[in-house]
Amino acid sequence: MNFLRLFGLTILILGLSACNSGDDFQELRKGFLDPDSKYRSAPLWVWNSDVTKEIIDEQLEDFKLHGFGGVFVHPRYGLITEYASDEWYDLVEYSMKKARNLDMELWLYDENSFPSGFAGGIVPAEMPSSYDEGQALKLHRQSILKVDTTKEYLHIFNGKTEITIIADSLKGSKGDFLLYEKIYYPISEWYAGYSYVDLIKPGVTEKFIEATMTGYEDRMEGEFGSAVPGIFTDEPTIEPQGGESLIRWTPDLYEQFLLRWDYRLEPHLVSIVENTGDYKTIRHNYYQLLLELFIERWSKPWYEYTEEKKLSWTGHYWEHGWPSPNHGPDNMAMYAWHQIPGIDMLFNSWDERPDQFGSVRAVRELNSVGNQLGRKRKLSETYGASGWELTFEDMKRNGDWEFVLGVNMLNQHLSYQTIMGDRKHDFPQSFSYHTPWWDEYKSLADYFARLSLALSTGEQNNRVLVLEPTTSAWMNYAVDQQNSKIHQLDVAFTKLLDLFELEQIEYDLGSENIMKDHGAVVNGKLAIGEQQYSYVVLPEYMENFNKSTADLIEEFMVNGGTVLSLSQVPHYIDGAQSERCLDWPGKYSEQWNPINSINDPRLINFLLSDEFILVEQEGGNLFHQRRIIEGGQILFLVNSSKTESCHVRMILQGEDMVKMNLFTGDIENYPCVITSDILSFDAEIPPVGSLLVYISNSDINGRKARIKKWRGKAVQVDVKNFNIAPQSDNVINLDYCYLSMDKDTSDLIYFYSAQNLIFNAHGFPKNPWVSSSQYKTSIIDRDNFQKGTGFEARFPFYMDADMPEGNLRLVVERPDLYSVSINGNYIEKEDGEWWLDKSFGVFQIKKFVRTGKNIVSLIADPMSVYCELEPVYLLGDFDVMALSQGWLIGNGEEMETGSWKEQDYPFY
Repeated sequence: MNFLRLFGLTILILGLSACNSGDDFQELRKGFLDPDSKYRSAPLWVWNSDVTKEIIDEQLEDFKLHGFGGVFVHPRYGLITEYASDEWYDLVEYSMKKARNLDMELWLYDENSFPSGFAGGIVPAEMPSSYDEGQALKLHRQSILKVDTTKEYLHIFNGKTEITIIADSLKGSKGDFLLYEKIYYPISEWYAGYSYVDLIKPGVTEKFIEATMTGYEDRMEGEFGSAVPGIFTDEPTIEPQGGESLIRWTPDLYEQFLLRWDYRLEPHLVSIVENTGDYKTIRHNYYQLLLELFIERWSKPWYEYTEEKKLSWTGHYWEHGWPSPNHGPDNMAMYAWHQIPGIDMLFNSWDERPDQFGSVRAVRELNSVGNQLGRKRKLSETYGASGWELTFEDMKRNGDWEFVLGVNMLNQHLSYQTIMGDRKHDFPQSFSYHTPWWDEYKSLADYFARLSLALSTGEQNNRVLVLEPTTSAWMNYAVDQQNSKIHQLDVAFTKLLDLFELEQIEYDLGSENIMKDHGAVVNGKLAIGEQQYSYVVLPEYMENFNKSTADLIEEFMVNGGTVLSLSQVPHYIDGAQSERCLDWPGKYSEQWNPINSINDPRLINFLLSDEFILVEQEGGNLFHQRRIIEGGQILFLVNSSKTESCHVRMILQGEDMVKMNLFTGDIENYPCVITSDILSFDAEIPPVGSLLVYISNSDINGRKARIKKWRGKAVQVDVKNFNIAPQSDNVINLDYCYLSMDKDTSDLIYFYSAQNLIFNAHGFPKNPWVSSSQYKTSIIDRDNFQKGTGFEARFPFYMDADMPEGNLRLVVERPDLYSVSINGNYIEKEDGEWWLDKSFGVFQIKKFVRTGKNIVSLIADPMSVYCELEPVYLLGDFDVMALSQGWLIGNGEEMETGSWKEQDYPFY
């Protein structure tokens, strides 16, 4: 894309040197080479085993060595140690002391698994009313009344007439019957054998805080705010569960609705489900109330608690569903109650999951709240479920994209304590010793630490505010329909934000609920907290203002503010039809600017900044962030394209410019042209590349004498001279077996199916460690099996006559649980040896292997709850060829350049 911006070249820079944030380049420079721990990434450190002090020592020291500045202690399924027991709190306290000695931070996590609220079963166990009063309603329509006695109905209406007593004479009668069944959260092993809890029921959050925090207070309160900076909440939700097309309900919903809106909700429940009656008003008022209850009964208690205890409350909600209000009516409004707001970015696809990486809205929401409310740090839980194959290139690309849009605190998902059993399948990958790239990771850890420091310095001064059409979405969201208008609103808003990123517009997003609490008009600008905006953009499908928003917008225009509207004039106020705004285009003709579409050139021409001019851009996918500090500005440029370089030419105010090398920590002069305090420069940013520069309002140490030029030469490499050889043993996993319990399986069976059969036969519906939270010691208490229980699993493999010449080793997970043999020969593991995970034992088997079919046998007798049957592994210098069933293992041949798969190394 080539374009020349011929307007605005007479640059009027306002406020750049006036910033007095207390941050300056010299302070940034001091910490840039080796940033403080608080700027370094801190992963979710998954406690998913029998936790010991030895594991804690080893892993914290390893994390420190690899560039982490802290960890979030994250209980997660597979956890054997009893959660919230004295032992648990002792181990967390021990971890805190160990981390403190390593100059690391120890963050807490508020749940045993997720979503936050049930405390690993403690809340529902100790407060049954948190779940046993119902959380949703399901509408059943009938033209002939047939009452199902197996269902619990909260209401039955005939049209708008409520039937309070169902007389026999009514049964079978005709009418327009609406039956509202009360729905309860389902019981699930995920919730430790209980169910999720109702976070908008009074007292539930307070009970959760008590269950979660009392043990930590007893042992570590003196370290709150220092060695223990804060606590993470994970996806707390008010989503109805237990079926589709449900109306979220709570026991005092009707009372609160009447108090808030001065009319009864009950007769209008159908309007939440179907486009009938005055549905837009009903839905707006309903979701506005749910938002207020979610804030009052969840966010505010946590915020007030953490403020009192000097903790930073961080974590995230389910921000991927917008504009659906199903999980929560306005996630952005919730961020206002966190000292460190956060989001989650999952998977590794910009195309298949546009609600994840590539979703500009989600990150811009986070950044906007941070800018508006002075939240200096903004967290992202990043890389979850990206797979074991995630590359450094992917990590950098996805991380850069989040950071340039506003994140400055990296929280990796996940760092496992162990990958034994099913834990290896838990939304991988892991940032831990289990990965082949672990010893090289410090280069990326240092990179993002420096970037976190730089992008936590100074502040953004964005002058454009884009209102989110969230309350308009509420009015058009029906729980029982396809919601085509919601989809149109989502697509249109996404296109608008993507356009603004393409054109390098500097903007924030506006939540009406935050504007209600923090909005004002100051010196002719619309202020939200610490930010002031000269332009307000109304996106397509913005048909509603909350009254407080309408008041602000009108006052803004009265004081000369500019509104750009891609919508018709909103004709709803608080969800009710209103003529209040209809005369605005005429009354404020100089301030109200109707924009025909996002292709209308006036939209971009209005919003381009004179402070930052992109003269030319060619290729790539460019994003930028600009931060003002005392004496200059920081500029971060990112090319998110994986295939194209990006060439840019830019003009800014400044007297000098340096590049801040994020990989080395060096600060280097950067070529530029300076004319009368106007600075221009060119940059060539490679695919998945980035550039961080500081532009100073004054000369930095006589830069003109210190510009360095690259003097290297291109080198031609002759690949014919390469020696191609594996650098470590080849590996093949044997994942099909014959299973014997009371009878043999006649055919090979996949290990996962065998695992389920084993647990079924011993009283469990499935592997109890899979997607399950252990309530107290409920799983390990069942580990009382007698001799004669258990199973035998026999894993076949086939050897070529030309067998491997070197060692051939067998790997078995948790080998102490089994009697292990090969071809009938009992074998013992090597003392002190392990592979991949420290719970994976290693056996030498070369002398027992024969040509043709071989059998590895695992016998468990008695059975144990810890016997999660997993594949066994063969290690050695071998190659493999596919058979009709299985693989033939042979001696590794000499290799050459080209496909490893075609040279019989398909798994290497």
